[in-house]
Amino acid sequence: VRIFSLPQKWLWCESWCSDETKAEAMTIDLCNNPEHKEAKISMAKRIISGDLFEESWEELDEMVRNYDDEFSQFELTKL
Repeated sequence: VRIFSLPQKWLWCESWCSDETKAEAMTIDLCNNPEHKEAKISMAKRIISGDLFEESWEELDEMVRNYDDEFSQFELTKL
């Protein structure tokens, strides 16, 4: 079975890609960099932010948390 690598723009990872190429990335892999021990959440907050993104990771996380709270309240009213 032949194995093919994806072009860098299809799978950007901080470990082997430069910050300059992040703007062209179609997907961002929050891969673990062996040189830095960093939790995925802190990586997401740091990497998924700035002018390249409509919302920051923190805004997206807050939006999901609000939806979760609304759903939980809805489920409680059904009981």
